[in-house]
Amino acid sequence: MLKGHDAGLVIGDPALKVDRSRFLCYDLAEEWIRLTGKPFVFAFWAVRQAALTIAPPALDLSTTFQESRDHGLQTDNLQRIAGEWAPRLGLREADVITYLTENIYYDLDTACLDGLQLFYRYAEEIGALAAAPSLRFPDVAKTAAI
Repeated sequence: MLKGHDAGLVIGDPALKVDRSRFLCYDLAEEWIRLTGKPFVFAFWAVRQAALTIAPPALDLSTTFQESRDHGLQTDNLQRIAGEWAPRLGLREADVITYLTENIYYDLDTACLDGLQLFYRYAEEIGALAAAPSLRFPDVAKTAAI
C-alpha cells in the first residue's frame, strides 16, 4: 500500500512490521494519550446482558475471562504463542513476546474506563455515534481489556 500511496492506515499484524525509521508514523494509542492523558482501549471482552440470562448460574464469566488471560500470559504459553505466530508474522519470537507482555495492558481499570467514556463522548460530539453508550461493568477488577 505504501509503495503506491502517500499515506495509509495500517492496523493489526501488518502494523507490527512497519519500519518506523522509514515512514512518519502516528500510533493511535500514543496520540490519544498525548492529547487526553488517558489510556486508549482498543478492545475488551464483553457479553450481552441477555446472554447472561441463559448462562448456567454457577458460571462466573469474569473469572473465566481472567483465568484465560492469565493462562495465555504464562511463560510456557507465551513461548508457544510466539513460536507459532512469529514465523507467520515474519517477526522474531522475542518481538512477539515483547509485544504481548509490554505493549498490551490487560486490565480494564478505572483509568481505562475514563478513557473509553471520553472516546465515546468525543465520538458523539462529532456525530460518529448517535449517543455515547453508558458503560456497565459489574466488576472492573475482573474484566480484561486489550
